[in-house]
Amino acid sequence: MKEHILEAALELMKDEGFENFTARRIAEYLNASTQPIYKEFQNMDDLRENLLEYVKEIIHENIFKVTTDNGNLIDVCANYIRFAKEEGTLFCALFMGRDRPARTLHECALNSLNDLMKQMNELDDYEERKAFLDIVWPSIHGTAVLTAQGQFDFDDKTIDEKAHHIVTHSLAVWKESKVA
Repeated sequence: MKEHILEAALELMKDEGFENFTARRIAEYLNASTQPIYKEFQNMDDLRENLLEYVKEIIHENIFKVTTDNGNLIDVCANYIRFAKEEGTLFCALFMGRDRPARTLHECALNSLNDLMKQMNELDDYEERKAFLDIVWPSIHGTAVLTAQGQFDFDDKTIDEKAHHIVTHSLAVWKESKVA
């Protein structure tokens, strides 16, 4: 039952963000009363914490999961923009707020990117990865935000091209700043 409640809560977030995130609204998505919610979770804070962990797993699987065979920074950045396009309301609720869930998920995203960049030959240590991330992340995140808001409507091929362009140009800027 716990997973069904988390799925319903996630569907509510996909449709409405955190704006109407109440036990009653989640129960409506379950076609049930609020009783099962409070049987599984101590309170709404407990539900939010569990939902945050559930969402982190989903995001890691769908955006940041990388294998040595087929994953790289460009792919992950394209996945991030694609997620913003496909799940605009959810993306905004998760990554654009100032509350704890947004901060936690943003930190999770940055940690995943840092782990991925450890595989890049150009970046020798944490300081270099951080310096590069300071260049590339505002462009990737900004593109994703504008996509989630409907300002950009890229097809999959264009998303891949944008991610490639942003990463390769950011790497060139980082290399140039390293020489200077």
